Amino acid sequence: MKKILLFAYLFCITLSINAQDLVSKIPKDAKAVISIKGKNITELVSIAEFENSKVGKLLLEELLRGTDGKVSNLNELGIDLNSNFYYFMQSDSLGFKHNFLVPLKNKTGFESLMPERQKEKIIMDGDLSYFVDPYDSMVTMWNSNALIVSILQETNSYDAYSYNDYNIEEAPAVVVEEIEEIEETVEPEPAEEEVIESTEQSYNDYYEKRRKEREAKQMEANKLLIAQAKTTMMGNYASGSILKNTVYLKAVGKSKDEAVAWIGDFSNLYSDILRQASYGLGTSYLGLYSGLENFYGNMSITSKLNFQEEQVSLKTSYVMSSEMSKYMEAMYDGKMNSDFFNYFNEDKMLGYFSVNASTQGVLEAYPDMVASMFKNYEDDEVAAFVPIGMRVLSLLLDEEGAARILRGDMLFVLTEMKERELSYTTYEYDENYERTEVTKTKKETLPGFLMMVTSSEEDMFRKLMDIAVKESRGEVTLNANGIYQLNTNELPFSLNVMFKDNTILLGTSSEDMLAISRGKFNSKVGGMHKKLIKKNSSAIYVNGQEIAATFPREIMPNDIKKRIDFVAENTRDVVFKTSKIKNNTLEGEMILNTPEKGHNNSLAYFLNMINALID
Repeated sequence: MKKILLFAYLFCITLSINAQDLVSKIPKDAKAVISIKGKNITELVSIAEFENSKVGKLLLEELLRGTDGKVSNLNELGIDLNSNFYYFMQSDSLGFKHNFLVPLKNKTGFESLMPERQKEKIIMDGDLSYFVDPYDSMVTMWNSNALIVSILQETNSYDAYSYNDYNIEEAPAVVVEEIEEIEETVEPEPAEEEVIESTEQSYNDYYEKRRKEREAKQMEANKLLIAQAKTTMMGNYASGSILKNTVYLKAVGKSKDEAVAWIGDFSNLYSDILRQASYGLGTSYLGLYSGLENFYGNMSITSKLNFQEEQVSLKTSYVMSSEMSKYMEAMYDGKMNSDFFNYFNEDKMLGYFSVNASTQGVLEAYPDMVASMFKNYEDDEVAAFVPIGMRVLSLLLDEEGAARILRGDMLFVLTEMKERELSYTTYEYDENYERTEVTKTKKETLPGFLMMVTSSEEDMFRKLMDIAVKESRGEVTLNANGIYQLNTNELPFSLNVMFKDNTILLGTSSEDMLAISRGKFNSKVGGMHKKLIKKNSSAIYVNGQEIAATFPREIMPNDIKKRIDFVAENTRDVVFKTSKIKNNTLEGEMILNTPEKGHNNSLAYFLNMINALID
């Protein structure tokens, strides 16, 4: 029953995607695909709205100038801005092929963008037109409804012209032969000239041979690139298009997002990268892939960009192999210390960064993971040594003991951005160029923060800090409240450190640290922040409006001040979060919230922000 439901789901997706005609031109075995939904974009911001924006006007000015007045608006480009745009990547023995598919509604408009000298290079083949850039390995091909730009990235090309094109071993051999011949019959001076001429001729012949080889190879690569572009334009694939790839269809879903990026099976992609990166280095280098295959097989990434009315979201799904998932789960099987929430106030913070990992899990999983990566390595010595080394490391480590020192969970809270007066030393010179040391002051905006990490080793903490007090020559001190303070010329502020409730705290505010020490700190953390910190393996929260409001404006010119004020009024909070691993999947999301008023939607918000900041 589940298989029937899955088939029905994928069939519905195929029908909905198939209306986007250019996707059918992407081969089933494409390694990566990016799609941009033109209709979604133009519904959020119309073409007329974009053309009336500052960015749009600048673009139109460039188009008008670049086409000698032939193109004065976006509709005259001949590009169908309401359809879908695609990028896809392929790889083979030649290298990586990057392909860009653009929908056309009028090829005449597109052709009007070309200078006359470029039009002379156009080759006609039935309803297809194309031209080739032979030096950059690029083909541009189009018909009445589609355009493709294909670029070949040769990653294993060692034939590029360079100093090493001259065979250093070959030339001396020729010289020796000439010298031996000449010494018997010719005077030394003419012999030297003949040797030079012969050597130069050898160099020239060798270079000419290499040049012809490169040209022949380039011509062959261009022929294959043209053939591939023609196949793409016809969508004529023996194994079918990407619409036959169930992994891709499942990853993109109903695809209502404005943009979707998908990278397919990592094992094949890494295989191609390693094979081409190791060209000429021998098979043992490639042996590393055998170990990586267990980790990267059946692994893929999908990212989806969505512009909503009051927020922008970028969601990324990282599907990994069972082998990789096993180790990653152990590393991030942490538990956030709930006492952290007693030490900060959400009304007095600008943002935070949290990590919810497991020190014990990392130390236990890492040696096994590295050993597994190299167990199938083709170099027998490496394959034997690495597992032994990792086993010795595992035996030497006390994972539980290390986890008692630092458990793995951490929270960093940015509490303020405050202007402070700092003292610094400089020198002044008199008319005799004799210098005098003087102390001056300056104002700088500096951060205030509190960092918290979980530890069960209070005794070790205090012993280490007591050593620091004795050896630091007054830079580290201990006050009566059990708070250690670090004052050094290397830092523009004092750092306060203490241990409380299985937590090491490090912060810039002595008042807050004293209140925490006495149990009188006025903490406040709502459910949204608690959930964000506790339920995810990592999280970043930025209160953009409050941070923008802290920018010093007194010394700014009025026009800059107005822009900063606009940013402060129109900036909201930003959230980055990474989930814990579930069903071999790690999910990440970036959310940027936008103001409720003043902008039609989140895409229009970005356009309005650019308009406000551009001169």
